[in-house]
Order: sequence, then C-alpha cells, then structure tokens
Amino acid sequence: MKRKLTIASAVSLAVLPMLMPAKDASAIPSFARKYGTSCYTCHSGFPNRNAFGEAFKNNGYRWPGGEDEDKSKQEQLKMGADGWKKSFPESPWPAEIPGYAPVALWVRGNLVDYKGNFTTRGGVQTDARLQQGAAGMLNNATIFFGGTMGDNLSTLVQYNPTAGSSTGQIVWNFKPGLKLSFGNGFTDLSFGNQTNVGSVSGLVPGLGSSAELVYIPQDKLKLTFGVGQASSAAPANDEKWGDSRYVRAKYKIGGAGLLSGAGGTYGNEFVGLDNNVTFGATVFQASPTTATGNYAISIAPYASNTQNEHLVYEGDVSGSYGSFMGSLGLSYSSVLRKNNLRADVGYFIYPWLKGTATYQSLQSALNPSLALGMTAHLRANASLAATYTCFSKKWSSPNTAATTAENANTFLLAGAFAF
Repeated sequence: MKRKLTIASAVSLAVLPMLMPAKDASAIPSFARKYGTSCYTCHSGFPNRNAFGEAFKNNGYRWPGGEDEDKSKQEQLKMGADGWKKSFPESPWPAEIPGYAPVALWVRGNLVDYKGNFTTRGGVQTDARLQQGAAGMLNNATIFFGGTMGDNLSTLVQYNPTAGSSTGQIVWNFKPGLKLSFGNGFTDLSFGNQTNVGSVSGLVPGLGSSAELVYIPQDKLKLTFGVGQASSAAPANDEKWGDSRYVRAKYKIGGAGLLSGAGGTYGNEFVGLDNNVTFGATVFQASPTTATGNYAISIAPYASNTQNEHLVYEGDVSGSYGSFMGSLGLSYSSVLRKNNLRADVGYFIYPWLKGTATYQSLQSALNPSLALGMTAHLRANASLAATYTCFSKKWSSPNTAATTAENANTFLLAGAFAF
C-alpha cells in the first residue's frame, strides 16, 4: 500500500508493538509515555529509526512540525510564568520540566551463548560448549533519562549500573533544522538512519566527549560538524579537546523529509518504512598522540600505535523498499591504507518478525564475518533475537599469542525487555 506519509498517519503506527530502547537508541519509553504512543511511531526494529523517528531525533527529541505541545499527552510542569520572558534579564527565563518521571529501564542479555569447536595456536582443543559464564542470563541493565526543558533545551542520558558508565547528550535547538549538542554519545557517528543497523557505526573512529552542530538547510539534506576528544587508551589527562574532528553529509532521495517526517510514500506502513535511497559521506580527522608516553589514540576500527595524524574517509548508501531495507558502507584510512566494509540487509516477514544478515570486514581485527539473525518482538516492550555468526578466517590476527583461540562459529539467543 502506498500513500502520503503525514504526521497524522505516523501516529497511526502507535497501535502496533515494538521494542524501544537499546544502545544508542534515539527514543525511549519515557517519550512513549509523554506522547501516549508506541515504539512503532519512531522505530522499525531497533536500532533502526523509521522516517518519523529520524525527524524526531533531528528536532531534538521533539515532535516534528512544531506540534510537540499539541501531541504531548502529559502536561509539562511550568517553572515560572510566561510573563518572565518579557522582563528577562531582570527575571529568570521561564522553563518547564516533564510532569512525569522521565525514566526508563532496559534489561537484556544472552539466554543461550553457544560456541563451536576451537583450538589455540598452541594446539589445545576445546569442544563446543555453552558459555553463560559467571554473569548469567539477562545480566545487563540500562537506566534511561530523557525529556525536554522549555522551547529549546532537551536531553537524553543512559546509565549502565552493570558497567558503572554513562552516556548522554544535551541539545540546544536554535530553530528547526539547526541544533547544537554536547555530550559523550548519541552523535551522528553513533547512528545509521533507517537501515538495518546503519552503515556508519563501526566504520569510523569513536569519540569521547564532543560537541556537534547539525544543520538541515532543506528537508532532504543534513550536514553534521563535530569536534571532541578521541577515545584513548591513555589516562584522561592525556586526551585533549579537539583531538578529533569530523564532517558528515547525508542526502535522501524519495521518502519522507529528514526534518518534517512527512511528504514521502510508505513502502511498509506497518513498520513506518518509506521508499527511499540515502547517500552519506564522512571525513574524520584524528590528531597524533602526545609524546608523554606510549599512549595512542584508539581509532578503532583502525587501531594503531603510530603517532601520525589519521584521516578516515567513509561513504555509504542505504534505503528501503517495501518490507526490505539495506545498507552498504566503506571506510578507508589514509595512514594505515586499510579498508573497512559493512553490509546489512533486513526483511520484515511480519511486522513483529524480521530477518537480517550482516557482513563485515574490519581490518583492525582481520576477522571477516557473516551474521544471520531473526528478531521477534513478542510484546511492545519485549523481544527475542537469535543470531548465528560464522567467520571466513581462522585467526583474528596473524601474530596472536600461542594461547589465543581461533575464531569459532557462535549462536546467540538474546532477550530484552523495557519499562
């Protein structure tokens, strides 16, 4: 079925179930409670955002089209009178905070972790086995915080008590299509668009704390500029602001607008996929490390101990048609002369059941792999995902120690639920 994609029709997706949060997710159950809607409004199977979800993130976690206040089903708590705006700066600028608890919990982990036969370089063989380990099942939990504070300010934070780490972003929206964010996660390098898992993630270096400016001059073109600290193996005092700089551009042909979330044609309206092709390109620059020690900027997937400046170039194409979606991304290091490749395809057998295939060849690990998966969203807040991964090379590196185990095929059955 094909028809115009509008804000109203996007809301109709709320009657369908979907799992919401996950690593680097751009929406959480807190937002579902705020708008009284389902995860399907913004997502087409984590970590994929559909056309409306892309626009929701681009608007700083607000309802596109300037309808955030109208679409909210829960009133915001006013902090100051609107008249204070007229007397500013003689009075504080009025604000508002969510009138509900903007908190969500996501629990996940492996229910089955099976690894095939493998040997070490020393010739020690280990039979196939289940690998639950001491951690046990469903051993990972994340607490999400997210909401808006007035007309311009919004935030999204995740805290993992299991690892004792947090990732967050605070966003200032100057106007629709222009926003500035600060934080240590949720950048445009951490997301794909509405494809299977996104072609950027894993192909360009990661970031520590950063600032990112997003400009959408027209509804199908998005420009991102970022600067921050590189992820480093060194102590924090060895990292410098400005270690990393990047520029990313994305252009969408067909489908809904990147900012409006409307104007496109559905390919599969039940999962919010619009028929489109999107092209992206990224240039990432990492400065050389300091001479204070043997510390090196970790620019995975191009890990290196050299102290040379790195330029990483990345290009990708992604899109969806009907129930099918896919992406292809390639990146290249000017210093290490290495390529990284990732290809993803996905197909919705039913709105709640999706098959996937992912091929990746990351030169830092020298372990090309193919992962076949099937994800079932049993309820709006619960899922089961089965994944079988096989490797095309026996060893992850030609110079590994004698105790290093060879690559072995694995099967995972993972569960997740959120509140």
